[in-house]
Amino acid sequence: MIIPTTSRAIIQSNIDRTGQHIFAIFPDATNPGFAYTIGNARLGLPELLIVGNLAPVLMGSVLNQVGRRMRQTDQVPDKDIDFGSAFPIRPRLAGAEARSAFTLQVGRFLGHDEYAAVQLLLPDPLGFYPGKPECDPRYDVPRP
Repeated sequence: MIIPTTSRAIIQSNIDRTGQHIFAIFPDATNPGFAYTIGNARLGLPELLIVGNLAPVLMGSVLNQVGRRMRQTDQVPDKDIDFGSAFPIRPRLAGAEARSAFTLQVGRFLGHDEYAAVQLLLPDPLGFYPGKPECDPRYDVPRP
């Protein structure tokens, strides 16, 4: 499927203006919400992904801050990212399944799926990250 020209123009305008475009997908009865970037792969950097039933404004803020920092330093986040909150954000390189399950529009925009994605993990209120047995199940999101 090709992205319609008007949508492509909006995405490109956001990339030109801010460095990236953000897609936010709301949760449904069986799947968590998520948000991801488009635009970083064209610079040789990974796209960013957050999965979880979090407020879209929170996901957008985190993606914008991490994306801006990544583009300014030209470095892929590979260790905990501290923004002064109680617990840092934990980046992890997402697998190929992330491209087919979450970041579909990146491939459609680029015209290929040869890009990397870094998933940003946010901890539960007690500081446990997804994948840890102690993590609150509401925060234990898929990690493709």
